[in-house]
Amino acid sequence: MVSAPKVVEDARESREPRTPRPGWGWLGVGLALGAALAVLVLRPGPPGEVVTSTTAAAGSGGVVGGIADLIEGFPDGLVAVARGDGQSLELLVWPLRGEPIESNIPVGVSRPADPVEFDVSGRRIATLLPIPDQASGVLYAGAPQDAAIVATDVTGYAWHDTGAFQLAYTTLGDEELQLWVRVDNGEPELVTRGVGIDGHVDAWGDWGFAIEDNARDDIVLFTQAGEIKDTNTGRVLDSEGSGWLAIDNQGVNLLSSGGGVRGLELEGLEGQVLAGRFSGDGQRLALLTSEGVSVVSLDEARPVVSDGRPGVLQLAWSSDDRFVLYPGSRGIWVVDSASGESEPILADRTFTGLGVLPLGES
Repeated sequence: MVSAPKVVEDARESREPRTPRPGWGWLGVGLALGAALAVLVLRPGPPGEVVTSTTAAAGSGGVVGGIADLIEGFPDGLVAVARGDGQSLELLVWPLRGEPIESNIPVGVSRPADPVEFDVSGRRIATLLPIPDQASGVLYAGAPQDAAIVATDVTGYAWHDTGAFQLAYTTLGDEELQLWVRVDNGEPELVTRGVGIDGHVDAWGDWGFAIEDNARDDIVLFTQAGEIKDTNTGRVLDSEGSGWLAIDNQGVNLLSSGGGVRGLELEGLEGQVLAGRFSGDGQRLALLTSEGVSVVSLDEARPVVSDGRPGVLQLAWSSDDRFVLYPGSRGIWVVDSASGESEPILADRTFTGLGVLPLGES
C-alpha cells in the first residue's frame, strides 16, 4: 500500500479544483441502440463496417449487457481502441446500458503497438506511427472513423488538458524543433521554433506547453505565445488545467507551470512509475507502475492499489473521479478508488487506448 503522501511545498502557487472536463455529444444514437445489438468482435473490414458476433465482451464465456451491468456504480460509457487481426485498429464503444459496438478505424498498427490517445471529450483520437530507423513518425488524428495524417516528421504530440479537439505536436526539421497547434480539423498553426532542443511536446493547456528535451533529460516550459519561461529536470507524467504538472524526477513531484515544486514522498510505492493521470477535479493522481496502479489524494491519504500488470501505458478516470481504468496485457483493469477493489474486463482483447464518455454532459 502507499502511505500518506508527505508534501514538501516550495511552490509559489496554490492548487485549485479543476474545471470538469467537457463531455460527449457523439454516438448518442449508437449508445441508445446499444441494448438491441449483439456483442461485437474485432475483425478487419471497411472503415465503419460493424461485424456482429456472440463472443463474450468480458471474456467470461457469455454475452453481457452494458458496462454498468458489470461494474456497479460505473457512471459512463467506455470508448477504447483495440488491435484487430492484421494491420488495423478497431473502435469499441460500450454504453452504460447495451452491448458494445465496434467498427474499424482507418489507421495502421505499429508493432509493438503505440498508444492511441483520446482527447478530453472522448471524441477524437491521435496516434504516432513510427518510421523505421528514424526518431520521428507520422501523426494521425481526428474522429475515429475519419482519422487522417496530420503531419510527418513528428516527434511527439499532446491533447489539450481541458479543451476538446485541440492538439499540439512537435516536428523536427533543419536541426530545429517546431511546435504546432491544430484545433479540430483546422490548419495547423506554428507556435514557435527552438534551436538546441531535441525532444517532443509532452503536455499543454491554457497555462502553456511542456517540452521534453531528450538530450538533457529536461522539461522546458513555454508560455502560450511560445516563449521559454522555465527549465526543470525530470519527465512529464501529466498536466491539469490549473497549471500543475506531475513529473518523475527521482520521485513523483508536482511542478507548477508558474514556478515552484511540491514533492510527494510515496512510501511503499512498488515498481518504477511508468505513467500518471490527474483526476478530473485535479485533486488526485493515479500512478501506474509495473505492479499496477496507485491512487493518491494530493491533500489527504486515501491510497488504493491494484495488482493488474499494465499493457500500453495509459490511464483514464471516470467522470465522477471514482474509477481509474488502464489497459492490461490483456483487457482493461477497472479500479474502484472508493472500495479499493479492482477488476479486469474485456479480457479477450488487446487494447492500445481508452477513454470515457460521460452520460451527464452534452
